[in-house]
Amino acid sequence: MLHKAHARNYDLEAAIAARLFCAGAAKEQVVTAFRNYRKNGTSFIGELYWASDLNHTLITRCLSEVAGLNFEEVSASSHVIIPNGQRFASLARTPHILTLTDDLTIKIHTSPTMARIAHIRQNHAISEKERARETFISPLCLAELLRTKHADYLAGNAVSMLENATGHTARTVADGQQGAVIAAIIVTCLFLIIIAPGALWSTLHVLFSTLFMGCIALRLLASRHVLAYEAPADTGKKIEVPVYSVMVALYKEAAVVPQLVRALKALDWPCSCLEVLFLCEEDDHPTLAALQGELLPARFRITPVPATGPRTKPKALNYGLQLAEGEFIVVYDAEDRPHSGQLREAWQRFSGASDELGCLQAPLVIANGADSWIARQFAFEYAAHFRGLLPWLANGKFVIPLGGTSNHFRRECLMQVGGWDPFNVTEDAELGSRLARNGYHIEMLSLPTLEDAPNDVKVWLKQRTRWLKGWMQTWLVEMRQPSQMLKKVGLKRFLIYHLQTTGLLASALLFPFMGLFIIYALAMITFVKGAGFVSPILIFDLMNIISGFLSFHLLGRAALKNEKPSGPIASGLPLYWLLISAAAWRALWQLYAAPFLWEKTPHHPAQTAISFK
Repeated sequence: MLHKAHARNYDLEAAIAARLFCAGAAKEQVVTAFRNYRKNGTSFIGELYWASDLNHTLITRCLSEVAGLNFEEVSASSHVIIPNGQRFASLARTPHILTLTDDLTIKIHTSPTMARIAHIRQNHAISEKERARETFISPLCLAELLRTKHADYLAGNAVSMLENATGHTARTVADGQQGAVIAAIIVTCLFLIIIAPGALWSTLHVLFSTLFMGCIALRLLASRHVLAYEAPADTGKKIEVPVYSVMVALYKEAAVVPQLVRALKALDWPCSCLEVLFLCEEDDHPTLAALQGELLPARFRITPVPATGPRTKPKALNYGLQLAEGEFIVVYDAEDRPHSGQLREAWQRFSGASDELGCLQAPLVIANGADSWIARQFAFEYAAHFRGLLPWLANGKFVIPLGGTSNHFRRECLMQVGGWDPFNVTEDAELGSRLARNGYHIEMLSLPTLEDAPNDVKVWLKQRTRWLKGWMQTWLVEMRQPSQMLKKVGLKRFLIYHLQTTGLLASALLFPFMGLFIIYALAMITFVKGAGFVSPILIFDLMNIISGFLSFHLLGRAALKNEKPSGPIASGLPLYWLLISAAAWRALWQLYAAPFLWEKTPHHPAQTAISFK
């Protein structure tokens, strides 16, 4: 039976090739498509459409003739029908659509597959009327019809899909109950300042010192268990690979478009199964023009996103998610240069794991750390975070704050949790906590993505403000129902999550005050009361601050192992942490005044070339 099925398939392939030759298709292109299909375990039709330079209309016409169907192009005035109750995200992956023509005739437009062609050829019971209703349509044309005919629906759904799925987004900064609690805390503190300032100081001192010590403990634990990940070995077996969708949200990124296109073309994945969606704001004409000026493979699609609010990266990603075909999805940023083997490593890891593995995070490596002081500190911080802390968290299956790029997802996992929060300006960290709440865990890849750090302190400050504001948004959303989160993730993961979030935010906000307190105390010792003034509290605070610096430096050095930073790190940490504190206070103000403001980080072509490690 298998031999007969293979023979029938071979006969059909031969019939398609012969029809293409008769229609004038280049023999070399058809033969190459056939060889790639056999080599990559893909499909012959997919290779014809996506990995060759053949005209899509020509291919569709020939496939229609082989199947015995009439060929006709879809009229621009046709109305695309979405069945009642059909989720658009599911419909976008189906191989057919319905259209209503001007004369009220319903047509079925099918994206051709070998199975469908074989079925039509072999099923003689299909009436001429049924054959007349069905026509083949190229996959690219089908996707563009869905997008252009339903752009407003897509845009509206991109904003509401998470809210409809869970009811919890950052659209509301704090709900009524949280507002009441915050107000009660502020009133209580003001009252205690008047009647019992000493008790208030002691309570706050213990609370924040405990959080700070918790952050130190996390870094020390992570530095002792830095994990060395190795990419899975290539077994050499040729296995049928799925479609992998790459989504890149771009805004005012014309300068880096050529670099981005080169990096994505270098990805090691069969061309016919690699879908790339450039999600670009429809009024960002320079970026659109830069993309249109590139020689893009057939499956690299420029996808304009309607310019409706909120104009954020997560809204653009939700828009693209509804159009993406892939079984797996990865998000990259405009300036990214991912390792060419990253998709294959991710696919192998997903293939060998249970469905509870919802996401894989690739480590981000800063390529321009030697360019400036701020870039050097940033690069060291990224090494500590992506090669130290996150691998430790992943190994313990704790809640992981995702980085905003190089996140690889199972598509169905993304759909189940509602996609991204379009109102959260640090959508990656929020999605990481939401995945944990829904029973998924995140692991780390070994093959990295290269990025560039800001070289300008003002640019860095705006970027860090946005990140910290997003962490505040995320914490407020998660704490609307803290008991539910505790129940779903467990006590240990719940406590570690709070050390990451509240500990990070509190230490960032309070660092200048702790520094001023130490300076004041040392001045009192030196110039007023002498060494006898030294108290256990002062010693404790000094130890806390010094341990904070040392634990961070130790984690970064452990993550880098034999690599050396491009310059001194420890001496610059106090100033770097002061800048982080400035960004935290700026974020707190924006959370009140402009919660959805997305301060764009400008990117430029990479000036530094480094090899992957």
